Amino acid sequence: MNHIPKQKDSLESLLNMISHKNLLLLSFIGISILACSTTTQSINTNNYINNANLLLKQSQANAALESANMAIKQDPHNGYGWLVQAKSYQQLQDYKAAETSYLRAIDIDDDNVEFRLAYANFFCATQKYPQADLNYQQAAKLAANNESELNSVYISHGDCYTSQNNLESAIDSYSQVLSKPNPPLAAYLGITYAYILQNNYPRASYFISSYDGAVTPELLQMKITALSGLKGANLSAKNKKILANRIKQLKQQLAAFDQPSATSQSTEDSQIIAIKPTVSTKINNDKIKSSSSTNKIVSTNTTLANAAPKAVTTKSYKAQSKANTPIKTKSIQAHSSFKSRIKASPHGKHYIVIEAGDTLYNIAEKSHLSSTKLIKLNHLKTDYVPLGTKFFLD
Repeated sequence: MNHIPKQKDSLESLLNMISHKNLLLLSFIGISILACSTTTQSINTNNYINNANLLLKQSQANAALESANMAIKQDPHNGYGWLVQAKSYQQLQDYKAAETSYLRAIDIDDDNVEFRLAYANFFCATQKYPQADLNYQQAAKLAANNESELNSVYISHGDCYTSQNNLESAIDSYSQVLSKPNPPLAAYLGITYAYILQNNYPRASYFISSYDGAVTPELLQMKITALSGLKGANLSAKNKKILANRIKQLKQQLAAFDQPSATSQSTEDSQIIAIKPTVSTKINNDKIKSSSSTNKIVSTNTTLANAAPKAVTTKSYKAQSKANTPIKTKSIQAHSSFKSRIKASPHGKHYIVIEAGDTLYNIAEKSHLSSTKLIKLNHLKTDYVPLGTKFFLD
């Protein structure tokens, strides 16, 4: 009978071991469920943030705000949720709420360069330039060990200087980026535009021609603008011909970007869109002969954008229009069609959505507003107007 206590002890030991294993299994399952729940929550939060950013690009600020609010509800400690909420409020022109949300993002991660830079850009957009400068400086300090982030800070600061017509400071800021290897296109566009505003077309042409990266519509537009400014320079007949051919090539390249969207138009409209320069750049030789007045473009309300050439069309189109369609009638019809496109935002601001064939020049013509005013209203760096975006008229 002595073996019975031993069997009892063995049974108790086995039960204890099974119970211990069950506890370990339950603990493992609990941890797995918690980890899965946390991962799912994180994915959902990021999806809301990404969706809000996409909606902001489409100027759907109310929908973006809803998505941002859902992200914050999922994870109130994620600074990017507050950042996209701030940008949504800013687009809705609720600047007080926007500033509060920017500060919440910074409070969560005050070492985040993107948060501080967005806050600086917010002050620049609302024309609070001293606060903007202070935050650009803080962002630059945070980005000191990250070249890509530091480049973004200098470029944004340069853009802010340009918006104030403080062109020398803008050029200095862009130059900080261009002095490094492989600078981004934005730095070339920024410094070129600043020199164009100074009427310094040789320098503008030099910088934009120095970029050897991927070709984009913005790059082509800026090249056409800069090179067109050289038409008034004292060039030999041979160089003038070379310049004219180069500008023609660039316009053809630019037209190729819009070609797919033009195929749905009528034959007549397709001819215009395919060969009409999207960049509006007519240079008045009398105005650029004197290089002493660096701000003449701005002060005389004849920027490169609003001194635009007329649309160039083929001879067959000219003959057809003369025979069948009076110019005045076409102009009235175009203006009537344009008026039907004008919409009002909840805050009473009027805008259109950019369609194929729209250019800064023809929008100015149809809206009876100067291109200079439209550039300022829409914070344009060039006279390129991206398809599908809201374009404000007041």
